[in-house]
Amino acid sequence: MPKGKVVKIHKVMPFSPPGAENSYISKMLIDAENSGSQDMQLNHGILKGGCFTPGAVHEGHDEIYIVLSGSAKLNLDNVEYDIEKGSVVFIPGGAFHALVNKSQTEDFEIITVWAGTPRPGANEVYDLRKKAWGTTYREIDRK
Repeated sequence: MPKGKVVKIHKVMPFSPPGAENSYISKMLIDAENSGSQDMQLNHGILKGGCFTPGAVHEGHDEIYIVLSGSAKLNLDNVEYDIEKGSVVFIPGGAFHALVNKSQTEDFEIITVWAGTPRPGANEVYDLRKKAWGTTYREIDRK
C-alpha cells in the first residue's frame, strides 16, 4: 500500500443511519480500511437544517469536532455551548454529547477526529456503516 492517502470529500459515499436519512450524513475519510491508519480516523459529518443528534457516549474514545460551517448547540455532559465555523471541541471518552443545528435551513458541517479505530459498540454510526456495506469506506465512482 502506498504511503499516505488523499481523499476528496465530494467523492466519498455518504452514509446515514437508518431513520436519520433526512437529518445526518456521514462520510468516512481516513481509517484503517482505506489508508491503513491504525492511529487516526477522520469523518465528515453534516447535520441538516433544523435537525439534531440524539446524543452518544463513546467509552474509552476521545473525540474532536472541527466545525467547518454553520452553527449548533452542543450539549457536552449537560453543559450547553454555542459552536460555529472555526470552533474546535474536545470530547473526552465517556462524556455525553449531542448537537442541535441552530438553523432551520443551513447545514451544520464538521470533521470528527478519533484516535485509533473504534472497537465494536463504541460508535454506532461506524458499526452500522460497516454492517451495511461490509466496509467503512466507499467512493462514489466505485462499482
